[in-house]
Amino acid sequence: MISLVRKSSKQLVIETQDLASVENYLINHLKAYKSNLCNVFSKSNEDCTIIYVTDDINKHFLIEENYPVYLLSEDSDEILCNIANDKKNYLIKSIRVAPRPIIFRYFGNLDKIIFSLLKDYEGTIIDIEDAMFNLDLKGSVVAFTEKPLSRNLSITDMNQKAIVIDKPMKELYRNIKLNLLRYLNEGLENKNWYELDIKIYDIYNAYHLHYRRLIHVLDHLELGLVLGENWSRDRGVLLMTVGTYSIKFFTLHDPKYIKKILLGLEISSNNQRICDYDLYYNKKKIRWTEFAQSKSETRMDVALRCRRELMNILPPSSIKYINDIEMEVSKNIKEK
Repeated sequence: MISLVRKSSKQLVIETQDLASVENYLINHLKAYKSNLCNVFSKSNEDCTIIYVTDDINKHFLIEENYPVYLLSEDSDEILCNIANDKKNYLIKSIRVAPRPIIFRYFGNLDKIIFSLLKDYEGTIIDIEDAMFNLDLKGSVVAFTEKPLSRNLSITDMNQKAIVIDKPMKELYRNIKLNLLRYLNEGLENKNWYELDIKIYDIYNAYHLHYRRLIHVLDHLELGLVLGENWSRDRGVLLMTVGTYSIKFFTLHDPKYIKKILLGLEISSNNQRICDYDLYYNKKKIRWTEFAQSKSETRMDVALRCRRELMNILPPSSIKYINDIEMEVSKNIKEK
């Protein structure tokens, strides 16, 4: 599925008269990760909390490049409960919430999306670094990226343009979600979704395993929407009918990009061909030969190259998940 909007981490500013003790508590008791804002942001997600510590919460708060920032995997409510239960309240002079950016994934013309947002809400365009490093901003920040929102994002993954809107973050987030498709279509202009048919073939009858691998990759890379599935029968070689599992898939990505991913999934981590994923667009089959770089390249050669490219864009957890399933597939093949 495609995720188009999410929140970034919650952010807290803690004022204290004992910077060293607060740092010691955050790192050694709450297991916080300490670094600069760029590194911390790249490791964060919407379930995390970013904490800034200062000896004067009223001073102008423009984060410098190497200013120490702390990242915790817990929600801010849980962190505050830990501080109270551990009787560390005396370390905190005051505390406030810093702006929590909304992250919007866009396709196509970002300027048209921004224009549509500013037409709906009063706001101004701002540079992304000014938005991320200035904790004194009034209003809610909306940042934009072309990257999938299911993964951790760095500040460099964001477009240089962000907007600040004079509206509470929760209210703005709710309103943006209600109008997501309208904003998305503004950016797409005249571009249409691609309607694709993916057909899974496997003579060893491990369709459920190939389906799990495929859906995991489609979901994690947020490539599109599955709008239908069904069993069918196709004619194979020698006019024999073979069972296939068909998936109706809608995507904004070029069909050839999707085909390369499917080719990378046709082989396992031990370079064994374990299934076929055929792709049809406008009832026309996209063939592996379109990706051969020379006449001597075989389907296996192409699949190996596509496999390497796919593994380079997947996180280690997804690679392990796929490899584990492929071990089940190999076991199933041996048993046959």
